[in-house]
Amino acid sequence: MNSKQSSGALKGFGVVLLLFGLVYAVVGTLALVGTMKGVLPGHETQEILVVVLAYAVAVLNVLTGIVCLAGARTAARVLGVIVAIVGAAGVIYNQIVLDSFNYFDFASLLLGISIVAAAKNKK
Repeated sequence: MNSKQSSGALKGFGVVLLLFGLVYAVVGTLALVGTMKGVLPGHETQEILVVVLAYAVAVLNVLTGIVCLAGARTAARVLGVIVAIVGAAGVIYNQIVLDSFNYFDFASLLLGISIVAAAKNKK
């Protein structure tokens, strides 16, 4: 299989990441302006680093989803690692500073790891 071709699993993860990133950005924005309460504690208190990490995760998820749908395995693997690292940073920072657990960041961590596994080159 050529490295430019993508598997069905990679395309499936691409769709999930694209939708997940868009939903996370919308929910984060609604929590930031105060429309939604109790969803993202860091957004409600307007903790700057939490908000920056959340939007970084959302943008990276959308970008990685597009790359996965395009079928670029190498780029998807690299972006999957970055998504996992930024998701882990969000989980750890929320746990230490706010003493809360962010399911969105944790899901992003797991999706990043899944992208790396799905994007392995077939020999």
